[in-house]
Amino acid sequence: MSIHDEIAALREVPPFAMLDNSKLKLLSFVSELMNYKAGSTVLKQGETGDAAYVLIDGLIEVSIVDDDGVTSTCEMGRHTLFGEIAVTRNTLRAATITAKTDIIALRISKETLNDLIAEEPDLAERIADHIEKYELR
Repeated sequence: MSIHDEIAALREVPPFAMLDNSKLKLLSFVSELMNYKAGSTVLKQGETGDAAYVLIDGLIEVSIVDDDGVTSTCEMGRHTLFGEIAVTRNTLRAATITAKTDIIALRISKETLNDLIAEEPDLAERIADHIEKYELR
């Protein structure tokens, strides 16, 4: 996958869509391209959040176990931002993310995302809107 493909994928993720090409290029350059096999656990609920991810290709399952032990699940596909809640709110992981298919994801470190938010204050609001959209489900 080329850096141009990664930039194009980042541009499809609503919180990042308004960033200019130079910011997207930098974000792509400092992020890590990750591959996970179907069935792999990408994130585990309750763990410390050290990175957010953009799903470039494949399907993930999001599982949340509430305080009563009830599990809620949903699937998400390409161009999904996940893992951002723990990173931006400095909390533990809110969900377990499992690869439903083989997936390719761009791993954005907590430091990188926080630096970008410091440079682009509107990004924090767009990420908060993104989180709220999915929390209402």
